[in-house]
Amino acid sequence: MLAAATSWAQNPAVVVAGSGTCIPVVRLLAREFQRSRPGVRVTVPPSIGSAGGVKAVVDGAVEIGMVSRPLKGDESARGLVYRPFARTAVVFAVSSSVSDTDLSYEDIVAIYRGVRTRWKNGRKIVVLTREPGDSAIAVLREKIPGFREAYEESHEKKFWAILYTDQEMNQTLARARDVLGVTDRGAVILEALPVRMLSLNGVAPHDDNVRSGRYPLFKTLAFVHRRGGLSPAARSFLEFVHSAKGRTLLKKYGYLPV
Repeated sequence: MLAAATSWAQNPAVVVAGSGTCIPVVRLLAREFQRSRPGVRVTVPPSIGSAGGVKAVVDGAVEIGMVSRPLKGDESARGLVYRPFARTAVVFAVSSSVSDTDLSYEDIVAIYRGVRTRWKNGRKIVVLTREPGDSAIAVLREKIPGFREAYEESHEKKFWAILYTDQEMNQTLARARDVLGVTDRGAVILEALPVRMLSLNGVAPHDDNVRSGRYPLFKTLAFVHRRGGLSPAARSFLEFVHSAKGRTLLKKYGYLPV
């Protein structure tokens, strides 16, 4: 037991796992954290989703989970600590081959229903969407009138290509032509994706518009952990995220610290 404790103290390691939306920025924060604490390793594995992050914490597989949505009822009942750290705008993004710069709510619903099929330049709209349980789809269902019905119809009829991780969505957006996809502003800026983020009803997804509510589509990114179950290394990492330096990094790459 003493040997194990000594090993932990000499080479502490923290695993942070969960939502793919959180991965780019948490990996950035982990790298910067480790610069000042080279004896601590923070590992952020590939996406297992918000639900997977919660389950991993409950099961004791990881100390810190990442979620990009609020906890659900059964998850809240587990007594977990939910710690928001940032907001990021949910955006409709297009490949560089698309000349359009703005969509209305009506446009989005018409595109998902397969009623509007062409960009302004006459080329066919290729829709990339996410699975029903995705946190971005949940935001669109809640905020855009008529989207819930249009999405369910398009999903049932298999109108569009479904991508199952944020990383797959972003990679496809970056390399395909004439596509419309759903991603988040922070990932576009942090990963320097060669895409255009569209304004919504004439309102751009900038920080001030998200903060004021003029741009209504956003996700809240949060960590979850068991109450009283954090190691000193894990506590130190979370303190760094909420520090002045951590908040500065978040702002630099298009995230709103909370």
